[in-house]
Amino acid sequence: MEVRPDSEGFDRLYVSAPEWDATFEVYGACPVQAFGTARGRDLCFRARQGEWSFDVADGAGHLPSDGFRDSDGFYREGIDPHNGYMPLPEAVAVIAECLRECAGGRAEPVAAPDPARGSVSGDV
Repeated sequence: MEVRPDSEGFDRLYVSAPEWDATFEVYGACPVQAFGTARGRDLCFRARQGEWSFDVADGAGHLPSDGFRDSDGFYREGIDPHNGYMPLPEAVAVIAECLRECAGGRAEPVAAPDPARGSVSGDV
């Protein structure tokens, strides 16, 4: 996984995760959001009001959170202790956990990415 800060100084991270065939951008505060693709399907993450959600669209392009839960899409949600102001590296770590689970691996905590190094510290 490679994590790059925005070259123009904006509060945004660009992530490439070839191990999960995923690329996405993470940005914002209240909500923190990420958009991109995983395995050629839309990926969406949002952290707001004490909760986060993560979607990968189904084969028809529908997100499970849009009511398509009985599909081949992927959906997870959890608690955001930052109430919508989740630090961007922490959001990347949550997304990495979800991608690992979506790809069939065990979801387990991962080290937070270090944007200055352009990588993740720890096993991803």
